Amino acid sequence: MEDDGYIPHEDVELDTEVRLESPRLILLHDLWRGKCRDGHLPARRDFDPPEMKEVLGAIFLTEYVPELDDFRYTLIGTEIVKWVGVDNTGRLVGELFGEHGRSFYRLVRTSGKPARIHGTVHWRDKRHVRFELLALPLADDGVTVDRIMGATIYWLESFA
Repeated sequence: MEDDGYIPHEDVELDTEVRLESPRLILLHDLWRGKCRDGHLPARRDFDPPEMKEVLGAIFLTEYVPELDDFRYTLIGTEIVKWVGVDNTGRLVGELFGEHGRSFYRLVRTSGKPARIHGTVHWRDKRHVRFELLALPLADDGVTVDRIMGATIYWLESFA
């Protein structure tokens, strides 16, 4: 697999307890939780950009593509594009991150629960960059996850 987004398994930790470190991701998670009502998941239409202004540049949105059992990026925030160096809107999670990337998104989809991954990125010689990603399930009908909204925060690794 070419090195344009692949994150090796050993450099990434899955966290289904969602122990967030970034204040911006905590804010997004709290907003999402506030929109979960009566055991139903929020839909994309439940979120307005102005209420997410603190994290808007770090937001991404995927839609589930059932015939491929994969997820297509339909929105990628400007901060993500800046750190990654390319806008991957329209591309599939599987083509960017391989089977383990798809597995992460499938976990969020099938569980209907948020999840977090964090670790070191491996794009275009940016191995000194760390990240924290929060993935949140969305469902137009309140039950069946058809989109995943999330945000990714990047920072330079400290060598001190």
